[in-house]
Amino acid sequence: MIKDAIGFWWSVLRNAIQLWLERNAFSYAGSLAFYTLFSLAPTVIIAVTVIGLVLGEDAAQGEIFAQLHSAMGPEAARAIEQAVAQSSIDQSGLLPTLLGFATLAIGATTVFGQMQFSLNTIWGVTARPNSNSLLLFLKKRLLSLTIVLSIGFILLVSLGLGVFVRAALRAAHDILPFVSLLTKGAEFLVSLVVITALFATIFRVLPDVVLRWRDVIVGAAVTAVLFAVGRSGIAMYLAYTATASTYGAAGSVVIVLLWVYYSSLILLFGAAFTKSHLVQRRKPIIPRNSAVLVKQELVDQASIREQLSAEERREYDEERRSRVRAAAEEAGEVEAGVEVHGDVGADEASQRAENYADVSPDEERQGDAETDGKAAARER
Repeated sequence: MIKDAIGFWWSVLRNAIQLWLERNAFSYAGSLAFYTLFSLAPTVIIAVTVIGLVLGEDAAQGEIFAQLHSAMGPEAARAIEQAVAQSSIDQSGLLPTLLGFATLAIGATTVFGQMQFSLNTIWGVTARPNSNSLLLFLKKRLLSLTIVLSIGFILLVSLGLGVFVRAALRAAHDILPFVSLLTKGAEFLVSLVVITALFATIFRVLPDVVLRWRDVIVGAAVTAVLFAVGRSGIAMYLAYTATASTYGAAGSVVIVLLWVYYSSLILLFGAAFTKSHLVQRRKPIIPRNSAVLVKQELVDQASIREQLSAEERREYDEERRSRVRAAAEEAGEVEAGVEVHGDVGADEASQRAENYADVSPDEERQGDAETDGKAAARER
């Protein structure tokens, strides 16, 4: 029983790592970091607005910046705080206010559009080609805005739970020893639960895949643990390196990018883990009505040639033989003297020749005969 469980989870982890690497998570994490740089301030402003409806704007802003300070460090939190201050909405009139909210909504939802694209790549789905592009764009923006509002609500619940736990522990100060240690442990557990809920919401809502909460909760919990552990790790890395001083005035921006880049890698690994867990449980992957599954396969030149007509095959073969000769001649010239083609190395030229050198001798002779026959016909 235990051996089967270990084998099951080892297969899930191994397949998740393989999928994470195959789908080029590092490139997509870089894209997410870039978009987040422009969407972070609008997202924080909207979250402050949502929480401010209950706690008041000043209290909400103070709590959110305190969370950012503990998660990202003082310099990155200051950079975000300055960006939020410069992105405040002009409430001098109805039109400026509406335009300000529209700008914030567009800015905040941009990163979630890219996040949805990245998660769809992990799941192997894409938007249906025949879908209405404008309607699909508006639908995705509305979905992204829903995620932003959900983040504000989850943060509000997190703050409420934190206040309740701290108040309960203070009340039990005379009864329970080590109250400060218990307080830190309780705050960590509350934070872990909230982050798990946040990742579960993203994993269930954003990808164009039909998923249930029980399909994503395990992956969300694993992602939350990795995020919590890595948050401390990257904080130590930033504390003991001269990242801020190296980049001067842009140091705080670079710190934000590094933090978001790592967080994006963890997010994409969590999505890969969720998919691997679903597949390992023999559950089907069903795309939404607006999406289709993507089939990836390797296509060799022989299969491409088989799909062509007779005339297209002849043209294809002639072009192919011409490229083989050119690559072979280029490789020979480079080996004889690099000065002939100084910008092309021998290894590169040899590789080009190998890429086209799979023409059989029969095809070569047949092509030469066809070429000679066409030349004789033109002469007549």
